[in-house]
Amino acid sequence: MKFAKLGFVVGLITLLLSGTFYASAYARELAIIANKDYPLNSISASAVKDIYLGEKTSEGGVKIKPMEQKDEAIKKRFIEKVMGSTVDGYKAYWIKKFFQEGVTPPTSKGSPVEMIQAISQTGGSVGYVWADEVKGDSGVKVLLKIEVGN
Repeated sequence: MKFAKLGFVVGLITLLLSGTFYASAYARELAIIANKDYPLNSISASAVKDIYLGEKTSEGGVKIKPMEQKDEAIKKRFIEKVMGSTVDGYKAYWIKKFFQEGVTPPTSKGSPVEMIQAISQTGGSVGYVWADEVKGDSGVKVLLKIEVGN
């Protein structure tokens, strides 16, 4: 009887712990960040989409300078969850927009550290990183957090 209870307790603890790890693995958030002097303190997901489609180019008289990640994992999540597109569809959109309208696509940055540093030093800049990568007073502010899974 003691072994049955012990087995039940161990099984229950294992189940609870695996559920916690499972939930945390799938609760990753993107942070849409901007230079600390950006005119807004928050932004909607649809406004972010407009910025990254080159449709919204200024805010409060400030020219918006979107930046994106070179890291394929975060870029894929951003494009799928925020932009509502595939990576190939997004690339095709920008190729067409560049050649038809002469609009330059967002600037790419190689790492989250580079992204945060570039945004902190560039007025009007907007970008995205994993939310847990934004630390303290880094010269940027979080405008929006979006849960994107793992």
